[in-house]
Amino acid sequence: MLQKIKKLFTERDTTDSKPVILLELFVQILLLLLGLWGCMAIYASTSFSPAPFYFAGRQLLWLTIGLMVMFFSSRIPFDFYIDNAWRLAIIAYLPLIAVLMIGVKINGMRGWFAVGNSMIQPSEFGKVIYLLLLCSIASTTKGTKRFGYMLLAAVMWMLPVALQPDFGTVLVYAAGFLIVYWLFGGKLRYILALPFIALPFIIYFCMKNPYLIKRFSGYMNPDGDPLGSGWHIRQFQFTIARGGLFGTGTGNAYWTNSYLPLPHSDSMFAGISESLGFIGSAPLLLVMLILVFIVYIIAIKVNNNKERKVFIMATGMLFAFQFMLHVSVNVTMLPPTGITLPILSYGGSSMMATMLAFGLLLSAASEREKVNFEI
Repeated sequence: MLQKIKKLFTERDTTDSKPVILLELFVQILLLLLGLWGCMAIYASTSFSPAPFYFAGRQLLWLTIGLMVMFFSSRIPFDFYIDNAWRLAIIAYLPLIAVLMIGVKINGMRGWFAVGNSMIQPSEFGKVIYLLLLCSIASTTKGTKRFGYMLLAAVMWMLPVALQPDFGTVLVYAAGFLIVYWLFGGKLRYILALPFIALPFIIYFCMKNPYLIKRFSGYMNPDGDPLGSGWHIRQFQFTIARGGLFGTGTGNAYWTNSYLPLPHSDSMFAGISESLGFIGSAPLLLVMLILVFIVYIIAIKVNNNKERKVFIMATGMLFAFQFMLHVSVNVTMLPPTGITLPILSYGGSSMMATMLAFGLLLSAASEREKVNFEI
C-alpha cells in the first residue's frame, strides 16, 4: 500500500503533454489569485469590526489547506474516482441526511455540523461527488434509462438540501444535473419536461416556506416592504451605487460594514463593488471567464474518454453557474438566495469543496497509470 501511495506522487503523466500541463498550472495560478483576492475582500467587508483580521486570516488558512487538497486529490488517478463513484457517493450522501437531525441551525437553516470553532457544510462537499456520480450513471446508461436514473439521483441529492432548507444550493445541484445530462447528449424533449416534473415540488416547498413568496414579492417591489422583504434588494443597490465607477477604497466601505447582510459571504460581490467600484469588480468576471475557457480547452485536449471530458467541462460550467448566480443576486437581477461566491467568499467548506473539485478536474485531465486499490 505504501508503495502504491508513493507511486501516485512520483510518477510522471504518461501523456507528457506540455501544453496541457501549462494550462493546468494556469488554472492553479488563477485559483490562487482569486483566493487571495477573496481574503482582501473579506478584510474590507469586516474592517470596522473589533477583529478585522479574524475572518480574513481564517480564510487565508482555508486557502492554504485548499491548495494542498487540490494538489493531493489531483495526484490520484481519475480511474480511482470513477471506479469508486458509488462508494464515494454513499460517503458524501449520508452527512446530508445526518445534518437534518443533528446539524446546527443558523439563520433558519439546519445545514452545518459544529466541529470545535468550525462549521462543516456537507452540501458543499457533496457537489463534486454528485457530479462524479452523475457522470458515472450517464456513462453506463443510454436513452430513457439515462435520463430516469440521473433524474432519480438528482432528486435524491436535492431533497435533503431542500429540507434544510437551502434553495440556493438546490439550484446549483439542479444545474449540475442539466449540465451533465446535456453534455452527454441529452434529449431536448426530456429537458423541456423538467419544469412540469419540478412544479409539484416547487409548490410544496413554497407552501412549506412562505418566506420564499415574500422574497419574490420583495424582489418585485422592494419599496413595498423596505425594512422586511425588500431589505436585501435595497442594501445591494445602495452598496453598489455607493461604489460607483472607482469605489470608495478598502478602508471606506461604510455601507458594506454597516448594512449589507453577510458581506463576507453571501453578499461578497456587492461588498467588492463598494470598495473597488465597477473598475475593480468587473475584472472578476473576466478572470472567471478566462478560467472556464481554459477548462474548456483542457477538456478538448483530453483523450477520447467521455467521462473525463464531461466531468472536466461540467466542473468548470458549474463553477461558472454558481459564480454568476451569486453575482446576479448581488446586482439584483435575481431574488436573494444564500449562495457564496466560489473561492472568494468566506467559508472553509466552500473553499475545500471547490479546491477538491478542481483537484479531481486536474486528475481527469491527466492520464496517470491506474493504481489498483479501492475504498
